[in-house]
Amino acid sequence: MRRRARVAGPQPEMNLTNLMDVVFAILLVFMMTAPLMTQGVKVDLPKTDATAVDEKKSVTVSFDEKRRLYVDGEETAPSAFPTAFARAWGGDADRAVLIEGDRSVPYGLVLETVGEIRKAGATKIGFLTEPPPKK
Repeated sequence: MRRRARVAGPQPEMNLTNLMDVVFAILLVFMMTAPLMTQGVKVDLPKTDATAVDEKKSVTVSFDEKRRLYVDGEETAPSAFPTAFARAWGGDADRAVLIEGDRSVPYGLVLETVGEIRKAGATKIGFLTEPPPKK
């Protein structure tokens, strides 16, 4: 009598190696692209022990309550702002740009101006405020 060979049935086995490779590749892509996804304006905020800014080495951009724009004290039309700012700033990367605005000026108007300042190449941008009253 002949014996029949047993045919082994399928043995399901989960191979996680390929799955782990894909997961690690996706994780790597997210880790590399996450820092590039942040948006906004970088601002150097003053510390408690910061020294005073040298006003001779800075350009001041101001807004008054009527939303008029000033570059170093000279009124400038919004359309002429990039030219006036470039002339006052001079392209010096070490010069700080100080922005001061009236409380009633809309936030969007200030950010549009900051965008124009950043397009000109300025990286040191600060916002002037008044200290709170002492109690």
